[in-house]
Amino acid sequence: MLGGSRQGQSPEQSGPAVTATTTDTATEDVTIAPKANDKFYFWTRPGTSKEEKKLVQKLDLAILTFCCLTFFAKDLDRNNINNAYVSGMKEDLGLYGNELNWMVTWFQIGYIVGQIPSQILLTKISPRWYLPAAEFLWAFFVLFIYKCQTAQQIYAVRFCVGFIEAASWPGLHFMGSLSIGTWYRNHEINKRSGIFTASGIAATMFSGYIQAGIYQTIDGHLGIRGWRWLFIIDFLITCPMVIIGLIIIPNPLYEKSTWWMTEKERQMCIKRLEIDNRQPLGRFDRSLFKRVLGRWHFWILCTWFSLMYFVYQAPTTSTMALWLKAEKYSVPDVNNLPTVYSAISIVFMVVSGAYNDWRGSQIESVILICMTQIVSESMLVAWNLGKPAHFFAYYIAGTIQSLFPIIVSWTHRVCSSDAEERAIVIGALNSIGLAQGTWWNQVFVPTVEAPRFYRGYRAGLAASLALSAWLPVVVWFTRRQERQEKSEMIRGQVVESSGHDTEEGKASIEKRGAAANLTEQDKANEVGIVM
Repeated sequence: MLGGSRQGQSPEQSGPAVTATTTDTATEDVTIAPKANDKFYFWTRPGTSKEEKKLVQKLDLAILTFCCLTFFAKDLDRNNINNAYVSGMKEDLGLYGNELNWMVTWFQIGYIVGQIPSQILLTKISPRWYLPAAEFLWAFFVLFIYKCQTAQQIYAVRFCVGFIEAASWPGLHFMGSLSIGTWYRNHEINKRSGIFTASGIAATMFSGYIQAGIYQTIDGHLGIRGWRWLFIIDFLITCPMVIIGLIIIPNPLYEKSTWWMTEKERQMCIKRLEIDNRQPLGRFDRSLFKRVLGRWHFWILCTWFSLMYFVYQAPTTSTMALWLKAEKYSVPDVNNLPTVYSAISIVFMVVSGAYNDWRGSQIESVILICMTQIVSESMLVAWNLGKPAHFFAYYIAGTIQSLFPIIVSWTHRVCSSDAEERAIVIGALNSIGLAQGTWWNQVFVPTVEAPRFYRGYRAGLAASLALSAWLPVVVWFTRRQERQEKSEMIRGQVVESSGHDTEEGKASIEKRGAAANLTEQDKANEVGIVM
């Protein structure tokens, strides 16, 4: 349940272990222990069978690991442009206007334009081949940045980098075979989405450390300035990802097994998703647009994501670095001090993800995030509070990044029964949110207004208040949907029960067979899954 806690609910009662026999030749008798209690757990739900634990461990080692590694490389490049700017690029290329804004904007334009072509290609070409190929092309365009001599050249290359990187979000979060939303259950998604997003935030930290180390050690080596070395190193980090992707990325779940997964484990994956009413991706047809635009998910969730993107534009590690540069901090300090913002983001993201999965509710985490943003923005609006207050305001603002995986996980749950709608809505979240952030950044956070960003922080405070006000709207629509689904389930049970009293009902039940009448726990027991 999204709108409230799982405490007090008892669809899964403690009891003796259950031995289930399945007719599937790919499976064997499996001993299942039902969920024992509601005690806090960090990673594995109590009562999970050994077979399911082993399967989830495989998914984590293969899918989650590759997702984190490739996302790390992508976010390393995104932050490299900011660290390069404050580490010599500005002076070397004579960038004294809003060139940094435009470098970010051209990347975002490429990213937005590439979303639809990437999603189409991911339905035509197996992600097992498409994603490593995109990784390879992306690495070379990142490398080209080190040769750029003008801002205009960087704009062009950044557009290409963004266009190719557009495959990353739909490929890793939903579309195709390599996806957190395709392989994990609802009670597992929060923390893994958080870790996935945290890997990108970790790249923000390492980008600062790498640039600081380069500046102190190899700046000028082989006649290459330190900020240029940053993109060469990014290229070298990314190259192994191509080989790892070719080895690890699995075949689509509903097609065939891959080398590191048995057929029994693949069937267990499918059953795990059936328990959460997670439907496989089908065909995209005209009715899809009516379903997407006629339901609340697209409008309410995209608005939520856009408000989050507005808040996210300032303060960030980039605006903090510009403040540190204006305060005459050293180049290593300008690169290193903002990494605390990222560290706070990672810790809050992982802890809140585990808490949300356990509670079955994300509301508490969202409220805390909104509160920290209002405090942070208010302090920066006031501005003349002293350096310690500035550091505090910048650092607690890092919690906003924890809202990314929360909204995506929320979307996976409320759209679980319509896979095509889920694909479109999740893709739209990032595209629309990024588009909104692009113009917001240009209008309210131009580089020439650094470090105070008079309009930026005021606009950010207004967005934080709007973000807080939007939460009750999301919760209301979610709970209304849950009530409707519960009512439909009860009506369906009543109709089925009445069918037992008629010959027609009996014939219908015999025709459908006993397999169609399995309860959710029966489905789980069939392959050894804890509800």
